[in-house]
Amino acid sequence: MRCAAPTAGIGPYDRFVVSARLKPRLRAAALAAACFLGILVVWAVLVVSHTGQLMEQTALTGSRIGARFASGYARTLLHVVSIPAVIAMAVIVFLLALWRGSRRRALWAAGTIAATNASAQLLKHTLLWRPDFGLSQRWDAANTLPSGHTAVAASTAVALVLVVGARWRSLTAWVGALLAAAMGYSTLVCQWHRPGDVMAALLLAVGWGAVAVACGAWANDEPAPGRRTGPDDGGGRGARRTDGAPAAGPGVAVMILGVLGVLAGVISAALEVITWRGLQVDPSRVDAFVAYAAGSGGTVAVAFTGLALLAALSRASEVAPPRRRGRHVRS
Repeated sequence: MRCAAPTAGIGPYDRFVVSARLKPRLRAAALAAACFLGILVVWAVLVVSHTGQLMEQTALTGSRIGARFASGYARTLLHVVSIPAVIAMAVIVFLLALWRGSRRRALWAAGTIAATNASAQLLKHTLLWRPDFGLSQRWDAANTLPSGHTAVAASTAVALVLVVGARWRSLTAWVGALLAAAMGYSTLVCQWHRPGDVMAALLLAVGWGAVAVACGAWANDEPAPGRRTGPDDGGGRGARRTDGAPAAGPGVAVMILGVLGVLAGVISAALEVITWRGLQVDPSRVDAFVAYAAGSGGTVAVAFTGLALLAALSRASEVAPPRRRGRHVRS
């Protein structure tokens, strides 16, 4: 009896496993790069340029209109979120992941919170700057991008998405997106931050979450062969058995969240164009309201789209490899 010579190169099984594990990480890396690049674009367009600063200042002026109706709730939310709250949230997320039996997710989730908030302060106070065009309401005209309060809420939302299993990621993405958008809007309506500050903080949190996924935070998500995926597991309509056939794409809930985010982005972009065309140092009440609506829409767009894209990264990893056939032995 002698065994057949080993097959040269990588076999179909190995290629399947490598592809199933590598593709989600590559998509996560691309999402992280897009988010970090987006921060620089927001800063360059809305902070470095005079036109961008004037548009942001117009939105801040218009936010006083919304403050008449929402400032009470917004201030309550802003006072709840603080440094002690960040520590408490990080501990809760860490313990939740450990309770679920995943030290990997616990570490990556806690690391995401720490990285987001540390880098937010580093960018705001050290790396990025704000040219003084005489438009800032601060006495020192200092840079305020990205928003620290929004970074706290968004990083917590992202960490929860990282911690929970695939079954709950759609729901967690919705809750996280609403929380992050509410915090960002609160900083705007209370005139703590401009829309660009908020959007940069949201992009920063999603970017670090994508880094965690790219580095293997969800490496143990693959179900056992033969297990059926469905809506509860994160698979969408028409999900198949996992013994060789991949599950369907993103769940319906995540897709709806993403579509709403894109729709908010389109509306926000249209309002920004209107703001740009009617730009003036002393804007009318209508112009200020349009700019404020554009900034609020941009906050919703980035929060919804970012969390949807992050949650959707798990769908491609829910693929089990085909059954490995044994080596043939010949005499």
